[in-house]
Amino acid sequence: MRIPPLTIYIIRRVAISLVVLVGVSAIAFAMSYLLPSDPVTSRYPDITDAQRAEMRAQMGLDQPLVVQYARYMESVFRGDFGKSFGTGNTVGQDLAIRIPATLELAVFGIVFGILVGLPMGILGAVYRGSWIDHVMRVSNLLAQSIPAFWLGVTLIFWLYFQLRVVPSPIGRLSPMFTAPVGITGFYTLDAMLAGRWDVAWAAFRQLLLPAFVLGLGVVSPIARITRAAMSDSLKEDYITFGRALGLKSRQLILGDAFRGAMIPIVTTLGFILANVLAGAAIVETVFAWPGLGRYAVTAITTSDMAPVSTCILLIASSVAVANLLVDISYAFIDPRIRNEYAQ
Repeated sequence: MRIPPLTIYIIRRVAISLVVLVGVSAIAFAMSYLLPSDPVTSRYPDITDAQRAEMRAQMGLDQPLVVQYARYMESVFRGDFGKSFGTGNTVGQDLAIRIPATLELAVFGIVFGILVGLPMGILGAVYRGSWIDHVMRVSNLLAQSIPAFWLGVTLIFWLYFQLRVVPSPIGRLSPMFTAPVGITGFYTLDAMLAGRWDVAWAAFRQLLLPAFVLGLGVVSPIARITRAAMSDSLKEDYITFGRALGLKSRQLILGDAFRGAMIPIVTTLGFILANVLAGAAIVETVFAWPGLGRYAVTAITTSDMAPVSTCILLIASSVAVANLLVDISYAFIDPRIRNEYAQ
């Protein structure tokens, strides 16, 4: 039985991704144990040396690094990511609470970045060299230059402390409301599904500012790559031919030219995922958002190795899966690539 070439390509990409993840997990695990502080000392600073040695033996920290890594990977394959010394819960329990928070923030941030970045790039390409293009480029440069940490703190100071037009930056929901029953893990969506529109609005208000700060980092790469890809696509012969036939500019720009520019745009979206997850750590810390990034930062400061290794592995897995989906999507976006697989 002959295996289709596209299937072979997918299997090969999955195998490469698995090898990369194993390497990332080994590096992350080794780096977490190179932290200057000791997890036992960080949690129990006043214990004696004998008690410290006993606790390290109970945690398995007295074993060689290779043995500890082998035990960690064995537990990972069993779905057990270890226990957090900081929270007292298993890492799986902590992640079940924090991953939906990060995903909700990331989804809103990415959607905002796409809704703003795509029109900016398209306008810059269509009106290339005009004042509209210059305005789009300056706006893009400003969005790229503003540090997320500084912007978050500044917006909190002015919009909350001075103007009182946004809610207090204390997490996903005000203490005045109870969290909705977890269905999707997204407070906004779960509250709407439960018919609790006041909670949905409150959760949305809490989400607006951190999603804006996070999404601003998405605007710049999306706008830049869209402008470049659309500029090249608008120069293609089929666009010139369409204009000669009298086709509407809207159809040529948003239909034919945009589809021709899709591959570099989709590729950029795959890379943006890594930046969003990395930027989430900063945004979540500023806005006290109980997500994966803040969890990882707290674990690093307390030398809590199991959460650190697991968070890095999860982020690397997300990036690997995103890149894999981007590679596969090429075959569905561009017929030439699909036909190449079929040969």
